[in-house]
Amino acid sequence: MPAKLIVYNHLSHQRRFFQVQGYTRRQLKQDKFAEGTMSWASEHQQTLLWSIGVLLIVAVAAISLFAWNSRQTDQANLALSKAIRIFNAPLRQAGTPANEAIQTFTSIMERSKAAEKQFKDVADKYSLTKPGKIAGYMAGVAAMQAGDNAIAEKQLKSSADARDKDIAALAKMALATLYRSTNRQSDAANIYKDLADHPTDTVSKPAAQLELASMYESTDPKQAANLYQQIQKENPSTRAAQIAGAKLNKGENPAAPSF
Repeated sequence: MPAKLIVYNHLSHQRRFFQVQGYTRRQLKQDKFAEGTMSWASEHQQTLLWSIGVLLIVAVAAISLFAWNSRQTDQANLALSKAIRIFNAPLRQAGTPANEAIQTFTSIMERSKAAEKQFKDVADKYSLTKPGKIAGYMAGVAAMQAGDNAIAEKQLKSSADARDKDIAALAKMALATLYRSTNRQSDAANIYKDLADHPTDTVSKPAAQLELASMYESTDPKQAANLYQQIQKENPSTRAAQIAGAKLNKGENPAAPSF
């Protein structure tokens, strides 16, 4: 056999040998990795099972919590609806027989006290739900209507501190109304200004400004007129602007300029 052919065959065999050797080394590494993985899994089987178990427990707990909260919210809505029906129940003349088909009351105070109790029960029982928080605010409103100012202030202050900004804003508006009715105009003004600076979906800036201007009509007519003008300027073609314009144009505010 020619020498060149022998050398070529030898080199070709040598390349194949090194290729096989390289492939074998990779396979050995992979096998060792697989063996290591299986060994780790075997040694830590209890840990793996425990971790999977924890994940399953957390998932089941989350689903259960969601279902529980949904049921609580549904029940709270029903209870809140019942309280609202009491709050809006018709009045009948004292001495007249009650209507068996529908709940009635002989006075606003009687009705408000009954509604307050119902709202408070809902708020206490379903405090973690949105309807429960609304019930807390309404309990303050009902107490105010019943003339229980101290209870109303306490309840409304609690609702005003709620994390739900929409409910808190409603409670602040009611609290400002309570302050106005008890000659605490300065406290009411502070609330209105805060609401105007921090509007929400339930209490807009112009809504708070209209209340503030209305309060100023008897104490600071010029400031009231300025507020009405500001509302018109900042909120053209809105209901708030129409109300402000009516206040100015109809002369309800003595300091209102003529247009």
